[in-house]
Amino acid sequence: MRIRLYLAFLILLNGLLLGMMIDQISISAKEAQGVLSQSQYPYIFARLFLDLFGYNDFALRLPFLFVHLCNIILIFSLSQSYLKHPTDSLLCATVYAFLPGIDITAIFVGKSVFILFFVLMLCYLHLKQYKSLFFILCTLASVIDFSFSVIFLALFLHAFRFKHNKTLIFSLCGFSLNMYFFKLPIGGSPDGHFLDTLGLLALLYSPFLFIYFVYTLYRGIIKKENNLMLYISSTSIAFSLLLSLRQEVDLLSFLPLSAVGLPIAIKDFLHNIRLRLPNFRRTYTRRFYAVLIPLICEVVILFGNKFLFILDPKRHFLSNFYFAKELAYTLKSQQIQELQTYPSLQRQLLFYGINHSSSPTLQESRQGKIKIDYLGKTVKSYELIFQ
Repeated sequence: MRIRLYLAFLILLNGLLLGMMIDQISISAKEAQGVLSQSQYPYIFARLFLDLFGYNDFALRLPFLFVHLCNIILIFSLSQSYLKHPTDSLLCATVYAFLPGIDITAIFVGKSVFILFFVLMLCYLHLKQYKSLFFILCTLASVIDFSFSVIFLALFLHAFRFKHNKTLIFSLCGFSLNMYFFKLPIGGSPDGHFLDTLGLLALLYSPFLFIYFVYTLYRGIIKKENNLMLYISSTSIAFSLLLSLRQEVDLLSFLPLSAVGLPIAIKDFLHNIRLRLPNFRRTYTRRFYAVLIPLICEVVILFGNKFLFILDPKRHFLSNFYFAKELAYTLKSQQIQELQTYPSLQRQLLFYGINHSSSPTLQESRQGKIKIDYLGKTVKSYELIFQ
């Protein structure tokens, strides 16, 4: 009972922190374009909530935040079936809830949280040996999104390693069906992004956690651990890195798939500590802090990212998600309901009720009278030109 109370507190805390971020950020130009004109399922969900609750940031991001909180419950339930102690499952859910990459995708308008929900469900069904439902959902996954091709690659490797011939054939059929619907997104001239992709993966997990995570996945494969989570995580990382040798990779599609292997890393670490006498646990305890401290630092930076505008507004890693909301409110306070500006900014302002017209023209200017201030510092200024 106490563990479930702690889990409820974790979900509430994570939800509140992400809610604070939603209150600070604006809709990005890419999100605005998708919400206003595109028909992919994440944007359909977003428009449904916008129609129900009005055009505001919370309504826009509520479905993704809700699914993210459900994913915390799912990773906890999955860990309970895989790890020995309830506290181990709670630790796994806590680490998952505060992974920088997971928190970022939790409030962005995109498919990542839905992909992760589906994959966590598949891993849970596979671990519980609900075979019929597992294969039904796998078949459904083959026609939902290209990202699920990794599931069939992982299922193929798992079936080949453990000689599950029927599953081997099923995985080949599922992968072929997925390729038929979505094709392999490879085109243009080769352009290496390996180091960029590797660095971004390390940043989204936190560097030392990513290294330890890959290490535990490698150990699990060497030991022939019969676990689909292991193969999905390993395949998604390997597939992303191999694809990055030729082109830029959409990590927000493949990162969630690797996160399902987090219980494996937690189990490996706790197993190493518990096997040793207290006097010999110091090295492993230090390793834990070496992994945990950078993760905590990244979490603090992520949730307090607005303070980074004080240092250098031009190099802020989430600058695409700021300014538009404050700019729209400032324009409305000056009784300006329509204008003309850059196409990307025009779409953002349209979301907040500023319509398009031929005049006036809004331009960014250092000496502009319309200023956006964060924490007492002017980070953007605009000028209105009346024709």
